[in-house]
Amino acid sequence: MVWTQPERKKIRVAGLITKCLLLPVIVMILLIHRMALIVDVILFPHLKNVEINKPLFIVGLPRSGTTTVHRLMASHSEQFTSMPLWELIFAPALCQKYLCWAGYKIDAALGGPIWKLFGWLQDHLISSFDDIHPTRLTDPEEDYLGLLPFDGCFLRFLMFPYAKSTWAIGDFSSLPSAGRQRLLTAYRSIVKRHLAFRGEELRLLSKNPSFTTWVCDLADEFPDADFIGTHRDLASVVPSQLSSINGGLQLFGHTSKDPWVIRQFSGLLIDYKERLAAYQDSLGTRYADVDFD
Repeated sequence: MVWTQPERKKIRVAGLITKCLLLPVIVMILLIHRMALIVDVILFPHLKNVEINKPLFIVGLPRSGTTTVHRLMASHSEQFTSMPLWELIFAPALCQKYLCWAGYKIDAALGGPIWKLFGWLQDHLISSFDDIHPTRLTDPEEDYLGLLPFDGCFLRFLMFPYAKSTWAIGDFSSLPSAGRQRLLTAYRSIVKRHLAFRGEELRLLSKNPSFTTWVCDLADEFPDADFIGTHRDLASVVPSQLSSINGGLQLFGHTSKDPWVIRQFSGLLIDYKERLAAYQDSLGTRYADVDFD
């Protein structure tokens, strides 16, 4: 993907206010997560011995059926395990997972008032992201969200769409090797915590369209990993993706109708399409191709 410098953009006042209000809260939450991950190292020294065996990564173009493939396969819970949204948002650290689970058990014993409140909140807040794909706290979700505390999640695009560093995350292979290894190590640590909580005998099932540019590095980091790549006609993918993210961009005073955003996303998704075709040759039997149609 070729980066082009955007023209100076005006941000809407409402979006600027939202950003100023939410950014400190988000940063505080992410710092808490980083501290909890450090606490894990002290409380759970066995984490370094957790094995990640034959992970399966679903990558591909956004809006090309990745969620459908993921949830169909994740339904085989006796074989696969995927990170649910609640773990990724509230409990990337193992100590946080145990605290949340204990809180859930106590709340259930009292009739579930807190869980009912969460149900109401997700119906009124998380449902606003249903244009991207319907999701709830217990649904399997894209585990690149676990990289938010490490500033390695492309979701930052919604808040900072014009930052060059944002698009560098979108094109993982453009990062320096040290930066790539830092995020791979962080991702491995998040996966180990999930398996320690869910069961080390299970096989990780990961779905992230943003990992399409990570595939070569993931194949090296996890030599026994397999991959599924979904694809679709770009003429359908690009407008569908831009439409789905417009609500999130507008929240922070931006729009997906900006010609610069359209050009950048088109270039990124064209790159995804070319990489998917190349992976069929380079990965051989480790890669399965899935056409949206």
